[in-house]
Amino acid sequence: MENYNEAAVQTVWWIGLILALIVTVIDVALLIRVIRAARKIDALADRTLKAAGGIAGNTTAIGKLGATLEVAGALVEKAGPIVNVAGSIEKKLAAVAGHFGGRRS
Repeated sequence: MENYNEAAVQTVWWIGLILALIVTVIDVALLIRVIRAARKIDALADRTLKAAGGIAGNTTAIGKLGATLEVAGALVEKAGPIVNVAGSIEKKLAAVAGHFGGRRS
């Protein structure tokens, strides 16, 4: 009877050992997949960080558009009298050209 119990214990022990080995192999395979995915994520995060830096550099001018609009508004205000003077000069040139026979050079 003692041989029977000892054989049964060894059989159960070997079955448990084989099952533990199978579980360990599966866990190692899953761990390798997780490490590969983490490395891909790290590489993509690095590329994303570089791209974000480029985007930030390319969009810094957007913050300065308010000041540009203020300057443009002031230029438009100043351009009004210049347009009026230019119109006056054009009329005077037309009158002078009419006086000299309608020729323009």
